[in-house]
Amino acid sequence: MKMPENDFHLVCGASEIPEGSSKAFSITGENGSKTDVAIFNIAGRFYAISNVCVHQGGPLSQGFLDGNIVTCPWHGWKYSVVDGKSPHEGGDSVSSYPVYVSEDNVYVSTIPARVGRRISKPHKAYQELDSAVKQHVANITGSKVLPVETNVRVLGISTTNTDSKAPRKSTSEAALQFALDYAKAKHAETVMIKLRDLNFRHCEGYYSKNANACIFPCSISEMDEKDQMIEIYDRFLVWADVVIVSTPIRWGSASSLYYQMVQRMNCVQNQMVTHDNYLVRDKVAAFIITGGQDNVQHVAGELLSFWSQLGCVFGEFPFVGWSRGWYAEDTENNHREETNSKAFKKDLMRTVNGAIEMSRLVKKSRYDERVLNLH
Repeated sequence: MKMPENDFHLVCGASEIPEGSSKAFSITGENGSKTDVAIFNIAGRFYAISNVCVHQGGPLSQGFLDGNIVTCPWHGWKYSVVDGKSPHEGGDSVSSYPVYVSEDNVYVSTIPARVGRRISKPHKAYQELDSAVKQHVANITGSKVLPVETNVRVLGISTTNTDSKAPRKSTSEAALQFALDYAKAKHAETVMIKLRDLNFRHCEGYYSKNANACIFPCSISEMDEKDQMIEIYDRFLVWADVVIVSTPIRWGSASSLYYQMVQRMNCVQNQMVTHDNYLVRDKVAAFIITGGQDNVQHVAGELLSFWSQLGCVFGEFPFVGWSRGWYAEDTENNHREETNSKAFKKDLMRTVNGAIEMSRLVKKSRYDERVLNLH
């Protein structure tokens, strides 16, 4: 049988792709252009589609194959390997390519039989966050003179799971409220986010699949309209000048809600690593750590390490800790002891002062832009 004249290229022997499997190839055309295809063997018949998922570029040749439907290994987008169409009505599609098999050789044309396209769009809140962060970064980068605002904006993030209805009050949240009230007295705008009041999913490890699979805004927020991590991203990246994170000590570490939040912030830090895109600009961080046992320095070390890797800077005395020690088993008295501690309140005020003053200095000197001007 004569091979059709349609720009076909020899890619492999048929035996190289066993039944039920797939393989990726990059075909170079006469003009030097490259076409990345994934070839699938379904019951002895060969099909070729683009190897690049239209969502975020995931390699479809590495996806899970069920019948003639392949699922992208990065974020779960699905396509038919026969024609590249999504199995659900109105979905996205990838390009499909003609395949010709002759004498145990597989040939693929680089002229698509069907051209794929992206149809779906993220939900409104996701698009608004993406646009707001990009505009915020562009404004800071493009402005030659940054106004130094007297009213610094301070975001408090309470990571305790103890709510106001509990018989024993939260020491970490009480300390955070005191810090925000003091910040108000210093002419700052303040907002408190209580993580326990937000509904947001745990990190699902997209970074472990591939660095480029961990996107910003987080793909979980894109796929789940009810995921409220968007509120944290927006308040931290766009609104705040200073972020104060408060956490109780839970068996020597920060709270479980804290870790749930910061693991979802990996996509912010990963933007620097994979795209040289610095989203955290002119941010100062500070921490409040309280608990019924000693381990303040260990928790502070973890917090300082992570938030510095996000791109935050720190004022003098960036963390304050309060603990009654290992043998203080009467934890019902913690809240009273803390709120009556003049020394702790003095330390809180010092930490807030340091953060607010550093925020003003960072903006005035254009510190971030001078550090990030690497070219």
